[in-house]
Amino acid sequence: MNTIIDYKNVSFSYGKQQILFDLCLKINKGENVAIIGHNGAGKTTLIKLLIGVLSPSSGVIDSIDYVQTTKIGFMPEQNALYAHLTGMQLMQYYANLKNTDKSSIMGILKLVNIDFAVNKKIADYSKGMKQRLMLAQALLSNPEILILDEPYSGLDPTSRELFSKIFKDLRSKGHTIIFSSHTLDGIQNVIDNVVFIDKGKVALSGNIKTIMKDLNLDNEIKITLSDNANIENIIKPITKLINNHEVK
Repeated sequence: MNTIIDYKNVSFSYGKQQILFDLCLKINKGENVAIIGHNGAGKTTLIKLLIGVLSPSSGVIDSIDYVQTTKIGFMPEQNALYAHLTGMQLMQYYANLKNTDKSSIMGILKLVNIDFAVNKKIADYSKGMKQRLMLAQALLSNPEILILDEPYSGLDPTSRELFSKIFKDLRSKGHTIIFSSHTLDGIQNVIDNVVFIDKGKVALSGNIKTIMKDLNLDNEIKITLSDNANIENIIKPITKLINNHEVK
């Protein structure tokens, strides 16, 4: 495989507080990789080091061809959108920053299904619409590496399905996608490899299918209910999280 990102014994500290400890991680071209960990595990620091916002306290990150270039597209978890602009105005603004051809804007907006709101102020967008616009700006320069922080946050099932299709299509075209998330919810079917980060160290990494098999993980959950349980009251709150259910 063609390794395009290589963390070699990378450590990082904020003052006296060490965040990452001697971390080693390789990411290959054309792979979809998920970096999973709880708040404070070191995921955000890992990404900031990759995009060049931070520099390692020790160790080396081999990704010099990509750092602070339009070869990387980034979608943060918290939207960084100017609410007083329309969707089109924001995309044109980012296109100017990235020195990208503006003729691609409408096609990208259609791809993420937000073209109907191009002349609407972002202040009036729903959370899901803002998520789609955030993905659109990340795709502007047709980046070789796409970094997504909690990309499914705030999306309804239809938008989740749309995002998954986009991510699979990008992978088939040789793009590399890095997901940062607290859980595998929603992304387990679009990733190749997974890296679990705990307290600034790689706790477990490898092929997602192999890990799920080795750990005996399954997407099916069996629940035993008491005789007087109200099944509808249990199912209704989680209908958006499951594909189907069967009562025996």
